[in-house]
Amino acid sequence: MLRYEPRDAFAWTRLAARVRERVNRPADVSQLLARWFRPIAASFLLLAVAAGVTVTWLERTQPTYPVETIASHPVEITVDGDIFSLTE
Repeated sequence: MLRYEPRDAFAWTRLAARVRERVNRPADVSQLLARWFRPIAASFLLLAVAAGVTVTWLERTQPTYPVETIASHPVEITVDGDIFSLTE
């Protein structure tokens, strides 16, 4: 049996009064901050984990290009009819 059931009415009255007192007691500053801080910290932790997983996934799935491959293709920019070439 996992429930506590006192036999006398006095114990029930005392138990109900203690529960009522704990429910109606105003929270102090540390308890108020803890109630707000825990969910916010958990949200930031979830965002950080999601960002880390995303960065790792993107780095593993994106093809890597060697510097030589990038440097071998010239880049041409056209501005007002003039062509500028960016090569080595």
